[in-house]
Amino acid sequence: MKKLIYIILFIFINQVLLASGKVSGGITIGYQNDVGNFDEKSGASVDYQNNLSLGGIFKFDMGFVFFRSGVEYSYPIEKGKIRDGSIGNLEYTKIIFWEVPVYGGLNLTIRDYGSLYFGGGGSYIFGYGYVEGASKNKIDTQLFGTGFIAGIESEIFNDMSLLVEWEYMSVRSSPVASTGTYKDVTIDYSGNRFRIGCIYHFNRYD
Repeated sequence: MKKLIYIILFIFINQVLLASGKVSGGITIGYQNDVGNFDEKSGASVDYQNNLSLGGIFKFDMGFVFFRSGVEYSYPIEKGKIRDGSIGNLEYTKIIFWEVPVYGGLNLTIRDYGSLYFGGGGSYIFGYGYVEGASKNKIDTQLFGTGFIAGIESEIFNDMSLLVEWEYMSVRSSPVASTGTYKDVTIDYSGNRFRIGCIYHFNRYD
């Protein structure tokens, strides 16, 4: 998958140097449910950890093709809670991470409305925080996961659009803790991310 990312980057750089396009940047806020995916563990009984995120987005549109990157910080609005000792002696999760998405795909203009885009790629994850039980086990990991992305841009003014975006990304860490029930507790960063924001179009070439 990393080869695909390099190809996307090559196409993007080539288009920036040689072709016309639309350069845009903006900010987003986002939401992710069940961060860590502990509810998917067999026999687990959990209160989900839910994260809010704040991010910056960079997007380059080249006709029917787009490149999207940026950076996002995701922080829990409430810690996850493992109930009834269903995952050994683990009781709480606090999973924090930075995400750097790298995506490319198709961009479809909708006349008098905006655009629809969708594609594939992945994200770099820099994970922090901890899982806590009888002891506190720190999380410190760097990963790359693959995923899909889709979004809608709806023009507010001539140079600004409202952006609504969905991303699904899949990646799992190496073990961060051991319990009586699960010898290897990993952090699963997979899941759906939902974002809304505003994006400003710095230039528009015909």
